[in-house]
Amino acid sequence: MALIANSVNAPISHWDAHAHVFAGAVQAGSHYTPDEYSLAMWRATAEPHGINRVVLVQPSVYGFDNSVMLDALTSSGGVHRGVAVVDACVTDQALEIMHAAGVRGVRFNLVSPVGNDAADIDAVIARVRPLGWHVQFFLKPSHYAWVHERQAAWGVTVVLDHLAGVRVNDGDSEDIAALFALADQGAWLKVSGYYRLGAVAPFDDIDAMIESLHGRFAGRMVWGSDWPHTWFMETARRAAPPYEMLLAPLLRVFSDTAIGKSILCDAPERLYR
Repeated sequence: MALIANSVNAPISHWDAHAHVFAGAVQAGSHYTPDEYSLAMWRATAEPHGINRVVLVQPSVYGFDNSVMLDALTSSGGVHRGVAVVDACVTDQALEIMHAAGVRGVRFNLVSPVGNDAADIDAVIARVRPLGWHVQFFLKPSHYAWVHERQAAWGVTVVLDHLAGVRVNDGDSEDIAALFALADQGAWLKVSGYYRLGAVAPFDDIDAMIESLHGRFAGRMVWGSDWPHTWFMETARRAAPPYEMLLAPLLRVFSDTAIGKSILCDAPERLYR
C-alpha cells in the first residue's frame, strides 16, 4: 500500500500517533538521558516518508513537567497533537492551556521505572473528562483485567499504546481474550514499539499479530513510530531502526488502501480531532 497522495485542493494528513521531543535536563532518577530531539528533527525524519502530522507523547523522564512538549505543540500553530502526563492537582488553567496547544489525552505509564502509576487515575479522569480527552496506557497484559473493570465507569476513550504489550508469538489465550474484551468495550490500539515486544528488524515477525489485532480493533487502530526510540536509549543495545522500517509492517499487512487510510488518516483524525 502506497501512502495516499495529497491533492492541491484536499491535502490528506498522515499521522504518526506516537513520538517524543526532548530538550534540557530530565528529572532526577531518570533511567536514561536523551539527547535533544526537536519537532523539526521529527519533520526531517518523517516527512520524506509521507507522514506530516504527529502526536507528541510526554516522556516519562519529564514527569508532570509537560513544558517541552507544549512548547513544540505551540510552535506548530495547532497542526499537531499531544498526550500529557498530569496529576490530580493540575489546575484548570493548566488544562486549558494544554488543550489550546493541542493536548487531547493523558497517559499513565505502568511499565517505566519512573512512570506514573494509576493511584489517582479516577481523580485525573474527572478533571479531563469535560475536555473530551482520552486516557492512554503503557501497560502489560497483567493490567488488562484492571482496565476492563473500570473502563465503562470512566466514561472516556481508552487507548493502549505499543500494541498493548502483547509480545511476538505470545500464545497466552487468556491474555488475548482479555485484550479482546477491552476492544469489544471500545478501546483503541496503537501499532507502535515493536522492538519492545520481542520483534527484531526488519520487523516482519510482527505482521501476523498486527493483522490479527486489527480484526478486533478495526476503525480504532492508529500507527506510531515511537521516534526517537527511547527503548534504545534505555538499553543502549544497538542503533535505533530507520523510520521507514517501522512504517513497513503497516504497509505490508494492509496493502488494502482503505484499511491503511483508516489507520494513518481517518482513525487518528477522529481520535485527536
